[in-house]
This record gives sequence, structure tokens and C-alpha cells, in this order.
Amino acid sequence: MAKEKQSVKRQPRRRTMQMKLNVLVIGNILAVAVGLMAISYYIFCQRVDDNYNTSLERAADACANNIEVEELEFFWKAIDSDDFREIHELAVKANDEEIIKEWMRSKPGWYSEAESKGEDESEPGEDAQADVDRWSLLNDYEQILYALQAIEDYFDVDSAYYQIDVDGIAYNIADPKETLFYVGTAEAPIEEFSDYEDNAAIPPTVYYSEFGWLLTVIKPVVNPETGETVGIAGVDLNMTEIVNERYMFLRQSLVFVALLLVIAILSSIILLRRTAIRPLRELAGAAANFANEDRAYTEDDVIQLNLRTNDEISDLYHEIQSMESRIVDYTDHLTRVTAEKERVSTELRTASQIQESMLPHIFPAFPEREDFDLYASMTPAKEVGGDFYDFFLIDDSHLALLIADVSDKGVPAALFMMSAKILINYRAQEGGSPSEILNAVNAQICKNNKSKMFVTVWLGILDLNTGLLTCTNAGHEYPVLRGQDGVFRVFKDKHGLVLGALARARYRDYEIRMKPGDAVFVYTDGVPEANNTDGEFYGMERMEEALNQVADRDPKGILQGVREDVEAFTGEAMQFDDLTMLCLEYKGKQGTGHSEKEEA
Repeated sequence: MAKEKQSVKRQPRRRTMQMKLNVLVIGNILAVAVGLMAISYYIFCQRVDDNYNTSLERAADACANNIEVEELEFFWKAIDSDDFREIHELAVKANDEEIIKEWMRSKPGWYSEAESKGEDESEPGEDAQADVDRWSLLNDYEQILYALQAIEDYFDVDSAYYQIDVDGIAYNIADPKETLFYVGTAEAPIEEFSDYEDNAAIPPTVYYSEFGWLLTVIKPVVNPETGETVGIAGVDLNMTEIVNERYMFLRQSLVFVALLLVIAILSSIILLRRTAIRPLRELAGAAANFANEDRAYTEDDVIQLNLRTNDEISDLYHEIQSMESRIVDYTDHLTRVTAEKERVSTELRTASQIQESMLPHIFPAFPEREDFDLYASMTPAKEVGGDFYDFFLIDDSHLALLIADVSDKGVPAALFMMSAKILINYRAQEGGSPSEILNAVNAQICKNNKSKMFVTVWLGILDLNTGLLTCTNAGHEYPVLRGQDGVFRVFKDKHGLVLGALARARYRDYEIRMKPGDAVFVYTDGVPEANNTDGEFYGMERMEEALNQVADRDPKGILQGVREDVEAFTGEAMQFDDLTMLCLEYKGKQGTGHSEKEEA
């Protein structure tokens, strides 16, 4: 048999506060460290670039200013000739630079020209060959190389050289790093220099060439007398040197920052553990112990910790301590209130039982009588209501019907109700019309009515022999009558003042002639004023419709039908008034109608 697989919802992994804080602190430290590293590396690179640019600018200026312009012009004219080009081509083919050297040695140099003009009056030396070398073109070339080599050594650059731009082509004159084959050759065009004019100054520029990845600065060699540019002085530096210096700084910085990060992270973790994690754990443990107590709390259960942190954790501790103290007080108060409420609830249930026992609740109430049938019910809005009803035989031929509504609810209304019920019942037994009974009872209630409460009353006495129903109304709802046509209709009688309002109030009787099959329905305002969840009242019209829907039933069925219709209308809405109803059906001798008269 295959087993059913039950899908179990995977619980998210629990991450402690220590883990979260450590991750947060480490992340922030790393972010700051990376940011500082990036900023410092950028600043260092800018400073290194500026230093090298400045150094190359100075080296290029030195090259341009530390050569005799006439000497450079003289040397260029010598090599910019068909004779030199032939010798150069021959030397390249023979791969022998001595051919070029011998040619230069055989050519008079700039110093020889200067002597012939009387610019140099020094005597020739004893060594004839040395004198020849001294005044030769080769000597000029070596002097130029010597000056360039001195600049390379002093400024620590990779290459210093002289060139001349002619129609966009750079021709090489001298470079200490190159052989004699280099002299007079054309330099390959450099794209980064294409926007500059011939023999123009070029600021520090980085580019790739056949000689590598270079940083170059070019300065023009200017004749100070004429202001003409006769050539250019160039200085190169291999970018590898700059990059290596950057990488060295980066490696050193990474090692230093890594050490600082380790120290900072460890310090932060230890500090967080001492100042936050450990106090929070103690606080959480103490609070959990308080919550896990399965008994009534006392002041001894309130959290007590020795926290030395004067911060938000300390504030949280004092708040929890205060909250637990309030919980202890509230629990103690709640225990007392619950006990008191239970006592009151017990008393209310007892009062409700007493009240219920005071109202007629056994039906049929008069099983031996066949000349009438009646039924009554009361549903209090609270445990003890203020409505009441009563019916009793004054003698064998007279039946008293009573329904009333006290102005308040609860125990005070119930006590007032019982007092009024007893007074009316006692006074009715003495005899008299309904108006006489209410006049007497009203006087007694007003005499000792310190609570200022009042009660609405409808009282009727039915002559069972004749069907004459004598009634009086002390501010109560209209009765509803069912005649021979079987239809319930509201009977709008005249109201008197409520009982307990004015001692001098007087009440009037009116008569209704009931025929066999007629019925009277009386009620309290809890029926028409029942409300639904929208706040709408049940109303007299709905009550009359409900009565006519069950008009063919006996009194008990009529009350049940009306109650069901009211409950269907109100639904879940809370009711604030008692629901009390009484219905009597007369089955005796046929009457002759109804009339009304005043009693003096």
C-alpha cells in the first residue's frame, strides 16, 4: 500500500542577533575599507602620475634647452644629405656601423666650423688623431649623446632623444639607447601625435609603439635668436615602471588594510558581545523565565539583572521590568475582578431565576378552562430584564391581563418590576376597574420612588361570561386585536401617563367587546424596536404582517411565529431591549362589538 506523502513546510533558518550584528559590522567595516582603499589608491595614482609627468616635463625641457641650436642644425644638415644616405644604406647592408662612424669622422663637425669663424682659439693638441676626432662630425654626435645620457641618468628616464619633424614625418637624430643605424631614420607615425603640428610641444601622452607601452613628453628646440623651431627633444618612460609602482603600493596597502581589518573585526565582535549580545541574552532569558511561569505572578518573579550598560539595552531592561510589574499588578487585579465578576454573575443568575419564577411560566396556565387560551413569554436583553407580564383570575368570571416595561434594565429594573408587579396584583385582587387599580398603584409608587424610575403598563380585565374586555393604558404600546375576519389590526387606544411619573395622574378605561375566536396581542417596545445590523428597526408594520402570517394559530403558535420573524430580521445584531409578548384568545360567549367610556 502506497504511503501518502505529507508536504512539510520548511521553516526558515534561524539567525541569531549576534550573527546579524557580526555580519552588519563586518560588512560595514569591509565597505569602509574598500572605499578608503579605492580613494587612497586613486589619490596615490594621481600623485604618481603627476610626479612622473612633472619629471618628464623637466627632463624634456632640459633636453630642449641644453643643446646648442646651431650644433643641432649643423648635424641635421650633415645627415640630411644624399652622401649620408648612401653611406647609411651601405652600412645597413654590410651590418657594420663602423662605416657610418668613419664617415662621420671624416666630416668636419660644428666645432670645426666654429673655429674657422674664430669662435674657438684653442691650440690643437699633440695627438693628431685626437684633434681630428675633436673637430669631426663624430665628435658632435658623441657630445649630443653624452648630454642625452646625462639627462637620462639625472632624471631617471628610459630614453631621451632628438628628432626633427618634416612634413609630418619624424626623423631620428640621436638616442643613447640606439646604434648609428638609428641616425637619420624615419620614425613610424604615432596616432596619438597626429593632431599636433610638426616640431610642436606634446604634453605627457601614453601610447603603445614598437618600443613598448610608453609615457612620452616632447618639447620643441627653439632658436632663441630667430624664434624658429629647429627640432624636438623627446623623453620616454616605460609605463611598466609606473604600473609596478602602483601595484607595489596596492599590495602594501592590502596587507596593511587586511591587518587593520582583522584587528577591527575582532575588536568589534568582542565589543558587541560584551556590550550588546550578552546583555540581550540575559534579558531575553530572564523575560522567557517570567513568561514560562505556570502560576500566579508575584513581585519575586519580576526580572532583576545587574546590567551596567547605560544605553538603549538598559532602557529596554527597565521597560521590561516595569511591564512585568504592571503584569503582576494587572494579574492580581484581574484575579480580584474575575472573582467579583463571578460573584456578581452568580447573583445575577440567581436574580434571573427568581424573576423567572415570579412570572407565570407554566402553560397551559388554566387547563381546566375552555373559554379562553393564552400564552406569554419574555426574553430579557440582559440576564435580568425590566419587562414583565402577568395574568390571574380575580374570580371565576374575571381574568386580569398585564404587561409592563420598566424604564431601565438590569437588577434595579428587575427590583422595580417585582415591586410594581406585586402592587398591581395585590390591588387587582381587591377589585375595581383597571383605571382604579393603576390610580392606586401609581400613588404608592410615586410616594417612595427615590430612584425616579417609571413603568409603562397595559392592564385589561376580561369578563369571561360576556367577553367584555375593560382596559387602561399607562404609556404602553398599542394592543393588536384579531376580529372575526381573522385579521390582526393595531388598536390605537388613548395613553395615560406612565406609572411613577406623577402622583396626581389619572387613567381612563376603555372597553372591547370580544367574540368567540377573537384575540388580543400585547407586547413591549422590544418587539417594534428590535434592530438589525444596519440599524433598521423591526417596526409596527412588520409586526402586524408577522401576526397575520400566523393568525390562524393558537396563542403559543402566534408568539412563536412573531419571535422567529423578529430573530430572522435582527440576525446577529445585539439587542438592547427585552422582548415580551402576551396573547389571549377568547372562546366564550359571543359579544356585540366594542366601545369606549371614561371613568369618573
